[in-house]
Amino acid sequence: MLTRDNARIRTSMTRDKQFSALSATRRVLSQGGPFHVKGGEVWVEGLSCREIVKPLGTPLLVYSTARLLDNIAEVTAAADASSCPIRIHFALKACYLGGVVSLLRDAGLSVEVISEYEYLLARRIGFSPAQVVVNGPAKRPEFLEHAVIDGVSLINVESLPEIAFLQSLGQRLGRTIEVGIRINPLLSRRLRGQFAPPGSKFGFDVPSGEAAGAVRRIVASSSLSLRAVHCHSYTRQYRPDAHRAHVAAVVKFLRRVEADLGIRIPVLDFGGGFGSRYPMEAQGQTFRHFIREMLEPLVGLPGDRQVIVEPGRYLVNDAAACLTSILTCKRTVHRRWALVDAGRNILPPRENAEYVVMPCHVSPGRTMYHVGDFLCVPSEPVPLSLVSGAITPGDLLAVFNAGAYTFSMAQNFGEPIPNAILVDKGEWTWLYKKLSVEEQFNEMIW
Repeated sequence: MLTRDNARIRTSMTRDKQFSALSATRRVLSQGGPFHVKGGEVWVEGLSCREIVKPLGTPLLVYSTARLLDNIAEVTAAADASSCPIRIHFALKACYLGGVVSLLRDAGLSVEVISEYEYLLARRIGFSPAQVVVNGPAKRPEFLEHAVIDGVSLINVESLPEIAFLQSLGQRLGRTIEVGIRINPLLSRRLRGQFAPPGSKFGFDVPSGEAAGAVRRIVASSSLSLRAVHCHSYTRQYRPDAHRAHVAAVVKFLRRVEADLGIRIPVLDFGGGFGSRYPMEAQGQTFRHFIREMLEPLVGLPGDRQVIVEPGRYLVNDAAACLTSILTCKRTVHRRWALVDAGRNILPPRENAEYVVMPCHVSPGRTMYHVGDFLCVPSEPVPLSLVSGAITPGDLLAVFNAGAYTFSMAQNFGEPIPNAILVDKGEWTWLYKKLSVEEQFNEMIW
């Protein structure tokens, strides 16, 4: 039960995080990078936000090529600086826009998928099966067979029926299928991530012996080969010590099962869950330092090992802003409201969102506004407020940190999913064209 004191603490923590994110955003805008302020206006690379929306309208999702490439460079530099080989697999669920993900592919990154839809999308974007890691707590048998026949890099299994199916499939195909196993170490409450509470639907629990039993079953199979251990616990994590704790738990499990069974598991997949880049750097962390600290428990682990990490949010979140217009303003006894045209069609309501909203025209003043959407539902798309001079209907706002889990989770609720573009210096190209109402209706069966 959430007590009044706990609710007050949670509200205070949320407010502190919002102010921290707002401070970090203003710092980024002042540094003359891809997102910056010039002449009192917010710009994305060589285009002002006001100029961008003239032919395209709002809401509009805008990605910066320069920021995407810089984020990729940060991640690859961290991998290159590591003492053990690291493969970077972009978590495709963070962004389904082909034009964005193609930049990651062209830079040499691989991909992680959670469904056949994502696998087919990854293939359409140009990833080879050998660049794909398949995750997910429950996978359709048809998808598993498709992935095995294509020769994907790795399938991480999460249940005994999945192991049984792949064992039978290997026998039917007359081949050995390489798999990984996802484990849930059940860390202390302080370090436990959102994906690994007691009774989680993900992976095999370690303390109960389930994980060791699953390993024994795979090792005993004539048609399966255990290639990897996978563990993912967090989302939007800025504490490397939390990641280090689950790496240490994996190493402890690894040492035990390898000694007991006389085997060696060469690949360690530590998933993703990293926070966005500029909020991370605002807290004094770089990705290179984060990776180095989280992988410290690997020191002294015998044998050659390869590490997989699966960043999504870090690579794309701060590379996009959603431009949205104010439809109306209102004053109640308790709040000043700015109601905008961006809703669940592009800014899904999520507790772990890091949205920060600012006017595209910077004006002096310290009036507090709460930002809500245009929909007839009590929840807003973002738990946002902004401090600004006077704002009026028609004014343009920018919602930063909108590059991850926005388009991929968008829905036709109230209005169609809006346009998305990619800006490169002074030009833009399409990422997604909004379907007209007529086009939407034509897809329906009447």
